[in-house]
Amino acid sequence: MTHFTTILFSSLFVCSNVFAGSVSSVALGTLSTALNERMQVMKEVAGYKAQHHLPIEDLPREEQVMQSMLDHAWQAGLEPRSVEPFVHALMNASKAIQYRYRADWLSVPDNGVPARDLADTRQQIQRLDTQLLNAISQQLKAGGFPHAERAWLASQLTAPNLSEADKNSLLASLSGIERSH
Repeated sequence: MTHFTTILFSSLFVCSNVFAGSVSSVALGTLSTALNERMQVMKEVAGYKAQHHLPIEDLPREEQVMQSMLDHAWQAGLEPRSVEPFVHALMNASKAIQYRYRADWLSVPDNGVPARDLADTRQQIQRLDTQLLNAISQQLKAGGFPHAERAWLASQLTAPNLSEADKNSLLASLSGIERSH
């Protein structure tokens, strides 16, 4: 009977590790996809702002985004205050990408600059932000963001105009996020 119990618990341990690994890989895949998509949308945001002579920096909008993200963080089971550095890193990377596009367009004007309505683009960004927070929550349940997971994420973040410094800031901020319950 003792041998049977040992085999049973060993099997359960292996199965739980396999399950946790699959949850982790799904969460990391969702996270990398949503981060890349969000950063790629910044070209459209920059294009709209350029065509309508709007500044990249929009502090009232950033406050709205922060509050929305903190509300969604709580709903995703994350401690909102621990998410703040990630949201700041996300917004800083987003603005940096927009500035890089604007700088490129000054040198080589792009007549095909995307001009989709900013309200539509913002809805897409909000959907992606919710996906990000849910994926982060799932990854924390599956084991968090140790070095190997952060390194894999870094290799997957390939959005144009996302610098290594932007990536490092985003990935470093993931380590401080905590679950709320």
